[in-house]
Amino acid sequence: MSDGDPNELPVVSSIPCRHLRNKGMYVYTDVVENDSHPDYDNTIFWCLQTMKGFGPDDDFVERAECRNPTRACYEPI
Repeated sequence: MSDGDPNELPVVSSIPCRHLRNKGMYVYTDVVENDSHPDYDNTIFWCLQTMKGFGPDDDFVERAECRNPTRACYEPI
């Protein structure tokens, strides 16, 4: 990717939002974090603030999106 590419997405490596949840958090309790390959991830996430697949900012709840500290609803763990 070039430096001026408008389709280039930033790599976000921050910790997840405290409101991010998925079923694996309750099933796989002996694993610290299940970081599957993002291209093959079919995990369904939800937000504890809305209890839906959309956050309070009306954006999707996803593994990468909910690690973005620029989101208005983001609260680190």
